[in-house]
Amino acid sequence: MLPVLPLLALFDCAGDEPLPRFERQALRLLAEALDCDGAVWGWGRREGGAMRIRHAVVHQRPDGLLSDYAAVAASDPLTAAFIDAPRPVRGGAVDGPLGLYRSAGHADLRDYLAQYDIAQLMLGGLEEGDGDDLVWLTLYRAEANRPLGGREQLALAQALPFWRQAHRLATRLAQAEAAGRPAPPSCLARLGAREAEVARRYAAGESYKVIARAMGVAPDTVRSQLQQVYRKLGVHDKIALLRAIDAGAGGADAVPQAEGGSWKPPAR
Repeated sequence: MLPVLPLLALFDCAGDEPLPRFERQALRLLAEALDCDGAVWGWGRREGGAMRIRHAVVHQRPDGLLSDYAAVAASDPLTAAFIDAPRPVRGGAVDGPLGLYRSAGHADLRDYLAQYDIAQLMLGGLEEGDGDDLVWLTLYRAEANRPLGGREQLALAQALPFWRQAHRLATRLAQAEAAGRPAPPSCLARLGAREAEVARRYAAGESYKVIARAMGVAPDTVRSQLQQVYRKLGVHDKIALLRAIDAGAGGADAVPQAEGGSWKPPAR
């Protein structure tokens, strides 16, 4: 499974960023957590055995990736299998003896993927609404010698519900703002500006030394500020800090509970 930190960071991002920026940042978080160099998030609807894409976001590949795919989509067996059954996550090498598109009839798909420097890919998604709406994530690697195997597929399958919940939160916040209603208050409002920055950076995984360099202060100052953050928010470890930030952004009920131990602040 993915580490707890990147999963919970999705909710921090959903609470802090406008929806379009959240989609880009969340894609980056998941791609980095799974050590992939590209990704696409999309939403579409089943229509006559095919899927009509309604919205998609591309990470670290040209936008032409989507428009050019229309020419080869009908012959893509991976997409056809996904439309029939969004789970389980599917993926592997593009070419080679066991490749996804190894047959002679898939030369156009191999050429298309080579054009966008994709040697490995992994696709997973979930049904929405009446079951004909689908959300999906596709992750890419350019390196043919580092296969996306069962471990990565399991991690993506476990991450998908977190992604969906975080996206719902970001969407609700955007809708509330557009309607002129105040968004749910963040617990960071209880903190001073410097304390809030320390809290966000530490919750995002930065060490005391990294935070100190970025803010131009001593590591001991960061430690002291973090102690004040813990006192003001009534938390005692990093997991509790993450959950306090996420709950303040969208309510504790909106956050799926991830398994994880208690993380103590480092001495330095």
